[in-house]
Amino acid sequence: MFVSKVIRNTVNKNIIFSRFLKERRKLYSCSTDKVTINSAISSNILQYSSDSPSKCWNCNFAYKSELFCSQCKTLQEMPENLNYFDILGIKLNYNVNNEEIHDKYRQLQRMLHPDKFGNRKEKEKQISESLSSLLNKAYSTLTHPLKRGLYMLQLKGISIPEGTTSVNPEFLMEIMERNEEVESALNDKEKVIRLMQENKIILHKLSKKVADAFSNNDTEQAKEVLMKMKYYTSIENKLKALKQDLGIID
Repeated sequence: MFVSKVIRNTVNKNIIFSRFLKERRKLYSCSTDKVTINSAISSNILQYSSDSPSKCWNCNFAYKSELFCSQCKTLQEMPENLNYFDILGIKLNYNVNNEEIHDKYRQLQRMLHPDKFGNRKEKEKQISESLSSLLNKAYSTLTHPLKRGLYMLQLKGISIPEGTTSVNPEFLMEIMERNEEVESALNDKEKVIRLMQENKIILHKLSKKVADAFSNNDTEQAKEVLMKMKYYTSIENKLKALKQDLGIID
């Protein structure tokens, strides 16, 4: 009875993951943007989107597009060239549905969490830990507007340089004035709340501009707006710290 239960649970897991894969194939049939994932967790397996069979690292059984080997029920390694959108089974787009991401993250995390592999082989434990960590990173990146935009630029081989050398002087002056306002609000709860509301509106507008830029495949515009988002996100973090210090509750 115990063996039957294990087999049923594993089959259910493979069915769930197969649905993610089918959805991903439909969404990415025209997409070629990929990034390399830590080779320690992805050295011997073909892409899940491939129809070519891969061999289980544990029993050498040939299988296709499954997270768990259908023969020995062992967790398999992740392909090395999947991006975060692939992993969570969503379309590569700046505009995302955070609720959808959360649901898929929870579903996959329930399958991959290291606690579920405490009594398994050491390699399978390591695979679980690596995949769970990777899934957490994918989730935190794609649910954050700035991180998501920077990641999408990264997929295209574009990065935003650190420092102020590429910042428009007028914009830099605007940021300096904003920072001065934040510093002057150290003991003023009402001012902190007002500044947070204003900053939230600015970030929302910038996020919409980033979405438009990516929609138009204008990476230079996306890069310029994301650079501004970095500064306003820094201000947001300062205001959040002030909010906590002053005991402000939403």
